[in-house]
Amino acid sequence: MKKILITIILFTAISISFAQTIVWKELASLPEGYYSGEAVSLNNEIYFVTGRNDKALPPFFYKFIPKKNQWVKLADIPKPAMNLALAAVNGKIYAIGGDLFQDANREYNPQTDTWRLLEPMPTARQHIDCGVSGSDIFIMGGLTSWKNITKINEAYNVLSNSWSEKAAIPSLRNNAAVVTLDSLIYVIGGAGTKENIWGDILTVETYNINSNKWEQKNDLPLLLFKPGAVVVNNEIIILGGQTIINGKDDCSKKVFIYKSKMDEWVETTPLPAKNVFFGCTTIENKIYLIGGTVGGNPNWESYPTVYEGEMISDETKN
Repeated sequence: MKKILITIILFTAISISFAQTIVWKELASLPEGYYSGEAVSLNNEIYFVTGRNDKALPPFFYKFIPKKNQWVKLADIPKPAMNLALAAVNGKIYAIGGDLFQDANREYNPQTDTWRLLEPMPTARQHIDCGVSGSDIFIMGGLTSWKNITKINEAYNVLSNSWSEKAAIPSLRNNAAVVTLDSLIYVIGGAGTKENIWGDILTVETYNINSNKWEQKNDLPLLLFKPGAVVVNNEIIILGGQTIINGKDDCSKKVFIYKSKMDEWVETTPLPAKNVFFGCTTIENKIYLIGGTVGGNPNWESYPTVYEGEMISDETKN
């Protein structure tokens, strides 16, 4: 009986230790290192606005074809920027805002490999991300200057080419991770206090698209500035980001899964390397992590590395 009990306990411990596993592998690298770029998936391909490299802010825009493990250069983005919001809606890609405090609203058509400029965002800003619901792109918070963070929440409707203002985000926020799950848009971590626009915060808030109301959730388990955020199997995955380790600014390689039904955070397989300001997106149960940097002034050396992380389900492991 004792032997059976030990076996059951051991099996349970192994199941828990391997729960929520991510298996990482390296893919074809970018042509050069980039950070503060953004990635989005469309039709099982990945589109990437490069942000900047170690020397300049180029207008480069690429497509990655996972089946071929190949990068393809596309038409340059107009009004190039980093720290912008990127979304895929109704078969097209939208790149909005960005450095330096831009209001540009850029639309890319994959069928013609062309860009065009649409109705500008009413509140010019940078260090932003976005949530998507139906034909609407929601952008909340961000920097409007090097001294000011806005709480404004604006939604762009791609069908009417128009903007509308929604309920403002309760907290000051820039460089947060933003992701949509069901009818909620999650705004996770980032920075923003009355005393310091770069003051990291643990706050997690949700915007209900249907009720136009905000609600606070359980805090992040770790201060994270500009982490990556994706949804896989109806769970939110938060990856990397700048943080504080042993009292000093550092970069994280930790990965957390948010269990929305329980409002709980669970740590899972870490990234292959510390990273912040990287592009991040998914195709089915695979996470793609593109470029980035180890972060922290004065070291902003950029990565050309690209990783694919496959989520291994409990059922598969069992």
